[in-house]
Amino acid sequence: MKLLLCIITTLCIFSQNAEAGLSYHRKASGYPFILSKPKGYVKGTPMPLIVFLHGKSLSGDSLEKLKSYGTISAIAKGKHIPAIVVAPQTPEGEGWVPGKIMRVINSVKRMVAIDTNRIYVIGMSMGGYGTFRFVAAYPNVVAAASPMAGGGDLHGAKNLSTVPLWVLHGKKDVDVPFVQSSKMVAAIAKCDSTKCIFTPFPKMGHSEFTQMFEKDELYEWLFAHKRENGSSPLRMANPRIPTLQYRPAKKKKDSTTVQSPR
Repeated sequence: MKLLLCIITTLCIFSQNAEAGLSYHRKASGYPFILSKPKGYVKGTPMPLIVFLHGKSLSGDSLEKLKSYGTISAIAKGKHIPAIVVAPQTPEGEGWVPGKIMRVINSVKRMVAIDTNRIYVIGMSMGGYGTFRFVAAYPNVVAAASPMAGGGDLHGAKNLSTVPLWVLHGKKDVDVPFVQSSKMVAAIAKCDSTKCIFTPFPKMGHSEFTQMFEKDELYEWLFAHKRENGSSPLRMANPRIPTLQYRPAKKKKDSTTVQSPR
């Protein structure tokens, strides 16, 4: 009898764990993507959704590249994020298209239960541009977003002003100049927005922002926001600012600089 109970318990635990973890969707609508379900995920229980948009260096046709940095990388290293996470991948040479990102979100909705009042978008470099672009196109979908080391089209400022944004950029960024984010923030501010927070990092360059995806402060700030029955997201207090480590660019043996994540 004890053996039977032990077997049943083991099977239950295995069944629960089988629901969690990473899954690869290479022929999905919009973009191929990696989907992450957190430990303890219960099928049918609505959860927040985080959409991670990568930079240029992770484009291509290998989803394994998405483990190089970002939210999927943080999860693979053991970080627990209490949300469904989807990381789509753009083809080589293609930027982020809002309609395709939305198709990915709709695909995820058909696979797992999503709390549609708690959809968040984060991205770095090209992904920062993609974050601005997606929120401007779908302001009624996103509860909060964090574009890092990016920029965007100033014409989207009106829509962007309705969504809580935490914009981060390093003043020593030579890959995507700091002014790209500062111009976006200024345009949003002209729309009388009180929902945009801008955090400049005086000593930071570009690649240092890969650290952000492992910081609790980022996810705490995202999860503090929620839409209410399709209305504008609730306004929240300023986030805790994480400490980022300055890391000089690494050199290859031939003394050329290693490419920064974009």
